Amino acid sequence: MNKLSQIYRNLIAFAALALMAGQPAAGMVSQPADTVYNPPVVFNSMPRSYEIAEISVDGADNYEDHIVIGYSGLKTGERIEIPGDELTQAMKRLWRQGLFSKVQITVDKTADDKAWLTIHLREQPQISKIEYQGVKKGEKNDLQERLQLYEGNQVTQNIVNRATMIIKAYYKEKGFGNAEVSIVLHEDLSAPNKMIVEINVDKHDKLKVHKIYIDGNNVLSDRQLQRVMKKTNEKGKLINLFRQKKFVETDYKDDLN
Repeated sequence: MNKLSQIYRNLIAFAALALMAGQPAAGMVSQPADTVYNPPVVFNSMPRSYEIAEISVDGADNYEDHIVIGYSGLKTGERIEIPGDELTQAMKRLWRQGLFSKVQITVDKTADDKAWLTIHLREQPQISKIEYQGVKKGEKNDLQERLQLYEGNQVTQNIVNRATMIIKAYYKEKGFGNAEVSIVLHEDLSAPNKMIVEINVDKHDKLKVHKIYIDGNNVLSDRQLQRVMKKTNEKGKLINLFRQKKFVETDYKDDLN
């Protein structure tokens, strides 16, 4: 009788272990059988429709996630095709903000007809310092007022191009028509994602008026016409000793009028 009882208890214990083996451990969440992590997106394959289950944002520490997601135009619960035009258009919308130097959207996981997405971003670098080379103190103050570049501002290639044009125009107004301007960005090793903006100016010599030729004048003398030109005067003439001899294109156009 004792042997039968022992066998009976062993059978019960074995059945209980078998039942436990078929159940998930406590705290574990069972995944659908067709869950795929980091699925490859083959752009020449047939697209498949997915519902967006979740959108995450990575690399935009200075912006709230919901703002970035709003810029993208994507919405949780929306159905999109992968691969498809929706993700391409979302990246274009993020690029157009001009806030990021890197934009990428990845599919992190799919399960059934749901997809989990992550928007990967790199923010445009910020200005940590502005350094001027070949610029006088008074000119530096004038340029700062015109450029409106300050520490903490974001810096992009468009901003660099605009600043270059403004500086060249400034020196052209002063008669330095051959001024050369280069703006170099150096990574600030003491601060992540910060740039030192180095503005280099080589003014060269001022452009001066050597000779004024007048053609087609059959009414007045050339001297009378030149006298009317208040700011465009030939260099080397005694009569122009105290008059402006540098060539400034805007002044020249005014004198022609």
